Amino acid sequence: MKSSSAVTSYEMLAIQMLYSGAAAGFIYPSFLIRSTAGAYWIPLAVWMTGAMLSSWLYSKMLARLEGNKLLAEIKASIGRIGATILCLPVMLFLVGVLVITLRAYSEIVTMTMLPTTPISFLNGMLIAPAALALAGMAPIIRAARVFFLLAHLLTVTLMVIGLSDVNWTLGSPWLKSDGDFFLDKQFYAGSFMWMGFAITSFIGPYTRESARRAWRSYTLALLCAIPLIASYIYLPVMTFGRDLSRNLTLPFVSKMDSIYHYWILFENLTAIFVSATMFYALFIMALKMHALGETFQLLFPRANARWIYAFIFIIVYAAATVLSSWRQLEHLIFVTVGLRFYVMFAFPLLALGIFFLARRRNAKGSAA
Repeated sequence: MKSSSAVTSYEMLAIQMLYSGAAAGFIYPSFLIRSTAGAYWIPLAVWMTGAMLSSWLYSKMLARLEGNKLLAEIKASIGRIGATILCLPVMLFLVGVLVITLRAYSEIVTMTMLPTTPISFLNGMLIAPAALALAGMAPIIRAARVFFLLAHLLTVTLMVIGLSDVNWTLGSPWLKSDGDFFLDKQFYAGSFMWMGFAITSFIGPYTRESARRAWRSYTLALLCAIPLIASYIYLPVMTFGRDLSRNLTLPFVSKMDSIYHYWILFENLTAIFVSATMFYALFIMALKMHALGETFQLLFPRANARWIYAFIFIIVYAAATVLSSWRQLEHLIFVTVGLRFYVMFAFPLLALGIFFLARRRNAKGSAA
């Protein structure tokens, strides 16, 4: 039965804001700080433009579904084999981002709160997102409503507190940039930050109206998230300076660890930030697992859903545990840049071409 997406505008806004918080909160700042010696807001603006272009391409693609799911329409147009080939890089991308998110958060917990706890044990937190992903989109949306309010309330509070001990002169230059970031791999490694709309496109049916509504919500979420993303970057820089911030593995976590005021009731702000980040990370892992599970189910409809999610859990858990260090995690982010660019730009363009040719072929068949 054809239907429109059940996700409302507010729910899409919450999902996209949670995605931005999960992507920007701990990994992204170090990449962007290292990518340029000029103003940091300029590469942010470049990526925001790229994100808007990517989301616009996806919205045009989703508007053609007429109440169907994206992968179901692709499969109907070019067959299972063609759809599998087209979607294989997407599935590899989703597995990769799940591994990166899980291992990155486990590393943060190890560095800040539980230094003696084995990574293999911390990676077991994947059980909660896997269960939520298996339960379906409705529980994920309900979780988004709650996590959005809790996580962003804590995050904004911490950022306001973080403004109390900054030196604004350390953030300069504010306007100067020679475009050096275009030649730096760190700039491209941060592409995962701008892929929220692409991931939600693989979940649920869309119509022309629901696609337009989702794109408007994403645009609003992006505009709301930019100040938060900029704060993740500028607050450490305006505290430690550019040179020291470039050498920090987790600049914003270090910023939280440096704050001390006698009037703050909670002594360990880092633990509060890591706890707030947990809401982001668990939700986004559930969303990505659900997108990956939906992809498998549409391509292989006879497969049992529980076995699909169990398989995804084992693969992601094993891969995240095998990584031996943070440097290997960063290397994984670098080597998967091509997959992310494929998902952001090449996939929607190919899908639009497929839909155009399929409809022209059907029109000719009807005329004959």
